[in-house]
Amino acid sequence: MIEKRLVFVFPGFEPMLAPAHVERFRRAAERSAAVWQADLRLDGAPGAPTLFPSLRADLSGSGWRTETELVFCDWGDLILAYAARPAIERLSSGLLALADFLVTGTVFRYCQVSWRYAFFFAFPIAVMTAAIWIGWAVHAALTALLPGLAGSVTGFVLGLLAALALLFLAERRWHLLTALDDWALARDLCRERNPALSARIARQAEEIAARAAASEAGEIVVAAHSLGASFAVLALDQALSGDLKTDLRWHILTVGSSLMKTTLHPAAKTQRAAVRRLVADHRIAWTDCQGLSDPINFYNSNPATSLGIREGRIPVVVRVHFRRLVSPGTYRRIKRDFFRLHRQFVLAVERRCPYSFHMLLLGPRPLADFAETRTVDVPPLAPAACEGAAP
Repeated sequence: MIEKRLVFVFPGFEPMLAPAHVERFRRAAERSAAVWQADLRLDGAPGAPTLFPSLRADLSGSGWRTETELVFCDWGDLILAYAARPAIERLSSGLLALADFLVTGTVFRYCQVSWRYAFFFAFPIAVMTAAIWIGWAVHAALTALLPGLAGSVTGFVLGLLAALALLFLAERRWHLLTALDDWALARDLCRERNPALSARIARQAEEIAARAAASEAGEIVVAAHSLGASFAVLALDQALSGDLKTDLRWHILTVGSSLMKTTLHPAAKTQRAAVRRLVADHRIAWTDCQGLSDPINFYNSNPATSLGIREGRIPVVVRVHFRRLVSPGTYRRIKRDFFRLHRQFVLAVERRCPYSFHMLLLGPRPLADFAETRTVDVPPLAPAACEGAAP
């Protein structure tokens, strides 16, 4: 049983600052605790934006109590910096990043490791192709109807407007520019082109080292969602490069991870070396949670073996079935919204189920138990059969 736990939370790629992540965690943790009829007290107001806001959580039930200190390792301001650029720059840099991942053969490695991720890569390209085709079709139709200069000019203007309208719709409905920012930032992270990213990772490493060295927690967890896993791996590797000692208390938890997105790029040698050291040298326990219906995570991959690392402490992969986490109505509503489905890894569950991000981080049992049993729904959380359909 874990009585005290220290958790470093690395959010995924979302254009929001740490206070928003903290508040979302607070709301989701309260809802998830209610599902298991556990008593939860959270202390710590969001306050002014800071790189490392924290929460103290006290979760208790019949005969048990767990205290958790949560430290949120923010990088939302870096994401917002990419989003603050002019639309044409966001569009061009994102397309250049896609071209980089294509020319270097990285996208073909995606297909080998987890072919579903290729759909996320193809999404912006499909939207741009559709916009160009619609613009050309409008131009061609009006040129045929109105011969001469008038038809050409009218066709060009209306064709351009039609293409822009589709891009605007794609941005409003599917967050096209945010997806392109994600690719641009990932490329910069692989090639170490943006000093702000490297500086933030170094600062996160310092915070992990300082807090862990002073902690008496029975378990120290580095938890990361989506592209946050790439930051977490680099930061933890740097933190452990000093005098900080590893022992059985440490555990990495990646959920809906996009680690392969960056580590499979040929230029990402630093990241691959960091993964190797964590797995082979430090032998830190690592649990990676994946979902089949989420196209933005690398389903059926492994953080180590997918990179050719087969020595050391190989991460344990746990499959998550989203339809078990929420009500049938909620699942029907979100199953075709891939961004919303991807966020479900860190959102509240609506019924008792094997996976809950918040019960994993706040609950009484160590993460090693979850890696072995594949479920959080075991004593001392009150036992009950999982509801809902089979996976």
